[in-house]
Amino acid sequence: MAEHAVKSPLCDLITRHVDFDFDDFIARTPAEDYDHWNGYCLPVEFSDAKHEYRSIREGCGLFDASPMKIYRFKGADAGAFLDKILTSPVSSQPSLKAIYSLMCNDDGFLLDDGMMFKLSDDDYLFLITDADHDDHFSTYNHYNDLTITDDSSSYLGLALQGPKSCAVLSAFGFSELSALKPFDLQINELDGHEIVVGRVGFTGDLGYEIWFAPDALPSVEKALNAAEAATGVKGIGYGLTAIQMGRIEAGMIVPGWDTAGTFDDIAQERTPLELTLRWNVKLDRGLDFVGEQALRQQKADGPRYRMKGIRINDRAPIEEGADLFTDVDGERISIGKVPSLIWHVLDECWIGFASLQTDFAKADDVYLLVGDRAVSGELCKLPFIQLDRRTATPAPI
Repeated sequence: MAEHAVKSPLCDLITRHVDFDFDDFIARTPAEDYDHWNGYCLPVEFSDAKHEYRSIREGCGLFDASPMKIYRFKGADAGAFLDKILTSPVSSQPSLKAIYSLMCNDDGFLLDDGMMFKLSDDDYLFLITDADHDDHFSTYNHYNDLTITDDSSSYLGLALQGPKSCAVLSAFGFSELSALKPFDLQINELDGHEIVVGRVGFTGDLGYEIWFAPDALPSVEKALNAAEAATGVKGIGYGLTAIQMGRIEAGMIVPGWDTAGTFDDIAQERTPLELTLRWNVKLDRGLDFVGEQALRQQKADGPRYRMKGIRINDRAPIEEGADLFTDVDGERISIGKVPSLIWHVLDECWIGFASLQTDFAKADDVYLLVGDRAVSGELCKLPFIQLDRRTATPAPI
């Protein structure tokens, strides 16, 4: 086994319905065919991509979110500090809310995004993919009553996603779960363990995440097995391919994927206004925040880039990061890139994001080059899908 390939915390739970041997997988799988996430190994697929994708669109998909990095902010000044470093305030939000949050640098470029769990006015959890922001936080931490800790090892996270996710999770015995609105949090008890439930997800579908201490895992697994038996719904573990299809369909951005995230070349970085995230930048709140002046100037001048969806019906082997072109007066012009792209296993076409120079955001004919061959693409609005059940309240059971 490769020394760096570590089994994710809930790997055995996720794979209990499929024939998946982690040690064998690592021994026979090239490193490029699995993802490294915060010290853990995430397979591209556990079984079959089509089966896994269908679980999040037709049943109940299970995903181990435990490798996420979790920062905790506690103290009377926690809200004020977060309002300073985020593009949209959280201190004014009610407790027991999940708030999609963005961090920018002083130049307005996106540093990271994540889900902020507001447990109370002086207690917040920030769930992000894996980046270390200690230096960024220390730069702006001039507050007296604030502690910032890395609580990643204090929680395991299980995502239940899909139209039958509410039915399965309700069978855990959590009361009034279907009444939770999108982005609501609920604190529950399971065999004496505290379970934080949020109606959130990364699939564009009805879904939930549950977060709990590692010693609660046996109780969670027992409750899941009982819930599946009671509902007749088997949770199916899904990997990176299904995640990519779901999040691209839903138009969800990943910093460091849809942006370079290195800041070596500003032309490869994006501000929220150049992505699909301008709605999350509150310039009229009367509070100074990191990146505000740069974003205010860009709003006045207009963004350099626009983000749209792209659909490609050709089966050509296209790689993420490919250049996009159009022809102007018979001359080939480079107009942008395709930062995210996935072959959709059901629709049998490529879907992805197109980051376009603003002047060409409405181009009629765009194409990529595969070798010397031009492969046409169709630009479209994001998201690709909008499912009513994602926001329906009460949630369908």
